[in-house]
Amino acid sequence: MAGVNQVYDMKGMSAYSRLQDYTLYLPTEVGNFSIDDTGEFTNCDKATFPTIRNFTLPLLLNKGYKSGVKAAETSENLSTSTYREKELRWIQENGRGYQSVSDVDVITERGVLTDIGNTNHDFYKISWKFEACKFEGKLYIRRFEKEEKGDTKEHDLWAEKYAHWREKFEELVLERESETKSTFIMLKGNVGKKKVLLSSKVDAVSAEGKHMAVRTCFVDKLMAKIPLAWLQCHLGKVDVLYYGFMDKRGTVPDLPTEISVQQIPGMYVKAYEANAMIGFLGDVLDWMYEVLPDNEASSLLEYNAGSREIVLKTRKESFLPKWYLQFISDSAKKDASSS
Repeated sequence: MAGVNQVYDMKGMSAYSRLQDYTLYLPTEVGNFSIDDTGEFTNCDKATFPTIRNFTLPLLLNKGYKSGVKAAETSENLSTSTYREKELRWIQENGRGYQSVSDVDVITERGVLTDIGNTNHDFYKISWKFEACKFEGKLYIRRFEKEEKGDTKEHDLWAEKYAHWREKFEELVLERESETKSTFIMLKGNVGKKKVLLSSKVDAVSAEGKHMAVRTCFVDKLMAKIPLAWLQCHLGKVDVLYYGFMDKRGTVPDLPTEISVQQIPGMYVKAYEANAMIGFLGDVLDWMYEVLPDNEASSLLEYNAGSREIVLKTRKESFLPKWYLQFISDSAKKDASSS
């Protein structure tokens, strides 16, 4: 009901592990695109995706880092640019236009599904907040604009250093086209009872054509991080996690380790936990789709760490951009005139 907060009560893991077999999530690739340093969107061929280059060890990730000086802004931080609207841009520019999502129930910004699905399994117990709305039968979900969290200066500096190390690792191991910053595939897949359209960042394509996610990690943190990494890769049809294991000085002394995403359940994550992640995600999406009014008004989807509930709070604002609403309107008129 509009104007009333809706509450989703979280159940135990066993309840979700029976809802969906994770191996039955088989997304279909429907497109590719890239984004450059300025946030410019371009449809592209997968042949232009980065590859792993030859490099010399050790990899010195701290090189060029200066404390208190933020790393160059990446496309993922361009919060007001095309990056935030890349999935919508793909719908507009993929050739079939709005007809390309005629079979889709849910359209999400990258990373949203991963954070929701990992809620019951998050080692770090992190709160999250998203915006959601339903418009003309489609549920849209995106990240909520970042707020000041009051983190300590020490935490900020460490996060800044780690971001530099991550970017430096990508710079040292990836062979990219000069203008390309990030490359993506677009996917359609069934989660719960709904068909979802999502983008997946593919950092590199191997010589065998496998999709790769390039990551850095401390060896002793792998077990805590790999459930989230698995879920993101599984949802995003990524085949290989390419980990550079670094020490506290930001040095990668050994060749990166390749971990098959398909083999993670059973080795690092129990199969019933993998099922529970996908089952929980599907159940939350089904709930949101049912309770949200179809009127374009946005709601705030919020989870506070340690809680056993997810809350949808009604807001007056709409986050769908005006150009996209106009695009939908023009598409409807075009379809009507051609029928």
